[in-house]
Amino acid sequence: MTLCLMVYSALEYRIRKESKDKGEYFPNQTKKDIQNPTAKWVFFCFVGIHEIIIENTEKIIANLKPSHRIILKILGPIYSDFYQ
Repeated sequence: MTLCLMVYSALEYRIRKESKDKGEYFPNQTKKDIQNPTAKWVFFCFVGIHEIIIENTEKIIANLKPSHRIILKILGPIYSDFYQ
């Protein structure tokens, strides 16, 4: 449990730090742009994104919105490569 909370906290810290450093904003629950979203809200926003593989040749990411791309841009290429 402690390890899970450390990872959760580290991710939230990184998102908040990088969004302030890069000047990026992420919409919160009330659609207001903020630079300090909680990890819980970010995880909730990523619910419903699906990977569709067609005949083992083509991969499509369904339901990826511009707000998701903001978080992926903040986290860097290691994370965004999963959604390309």
